[in-house]
Amino acid sequence: MLELTGLLIFIAAFLGLVFLISTGSILYFKQMTEAEQEKQSFKTLRKLGFDVDMIMKGIIRKQAIVFLLPLSIGMLHSIFAIKAASFMIRSDTIFPASIAMTSYTVIYFVFALFTIGYYRNIVKNAMS
Repeated sequence: MLELTGLLIFIAAFLGLVFLISTGSILYFKQMTEAEQEKQSFKTLRKLGFDVDMIMKGIIRKQAIVFLLPLSIGMLHSIFAIKAASFMIRSDTIFPASIAMTSYTVIYFVFALFTIGYYRNIVKNAMS
């Protein structure tokens, strides 16, 4: 029974990691596409007197919503899954689950940083 439980936990963790990386990648590439489409808007904002920092503040707020919404829904789902797993294996899984949730948050944060960096390059090039 212990081997089966360990195998199920490994499979669930692996699938969760693959799902996380794929959703982070999809969000990243979607935001890259949007950044390319918004180049003209950035030029217009520049003509209206906005500077790079002002535009980037708006972009950071937008990216926070784009990345934090799925992450928070996933974390909420994980909390319920942890409670169910703890009940099924009759063990406390809070510590390993906390490590997994922290690593998932770090991965999403890295995707968000890459996206903001890409947007910064697009905005700077559009303003030149």
